[in-house]
Amino acid sequence: MNEAEWNIQKVKHLKRKQLVQYNLAMLLLFLLYIYYVKTGGSISIFFSLLCLLIWIIVVHTLYTLITGKTIGTKTSRLVQTFDRDYLGEKRWKRRKMIEFIIIGVLGVICTVLMATMNFGSKELEIYNLFPIIGGWLGFNIGEIFRIRNL
Repeated sequence: MNEAEWNIQKVKHLKRKQLVQYNLAMLLLFLLYIYYVKTGGSISIFFSLLCLLIWIIVVHTLYTLITGKTIGTKTSRLVQTFDRDYLGEKRWKRRKMIEFIIIGVLGVICTVLMATMNFGSKELEIYNLFPIIGGWLGFNIGEIFRIRNL
């Protein structure tokens, strides 16, 4: 579908729906983190799981970059198709490549830290929530501005 054929109000609705889905997933991760803190979980296990999640995202991004197909809900596939039409093939591919590189570097850093650091018996503490909440809030603000600017 061409950019001119897209109903912008429908796309905005889909992007808001996708934002709600992302927020529900983030809320689930946030609640798991709180539960993990309250039960006295090991910091090395938590960061190992976080590292695994980052690598899953890297593989998904690479798959999308190579094939052009999106794995996910119908909403995410439609939004991805719109973004590809709206940005154009070259610009969309460039953005996906940048996304892959940034998340890939983050995955490598996380893996290296997990392999080299000795966490010992350190436990997670509740004050570690501030960066998570800040990132979550920043993501939401950025997405809301992007939706409004369509």
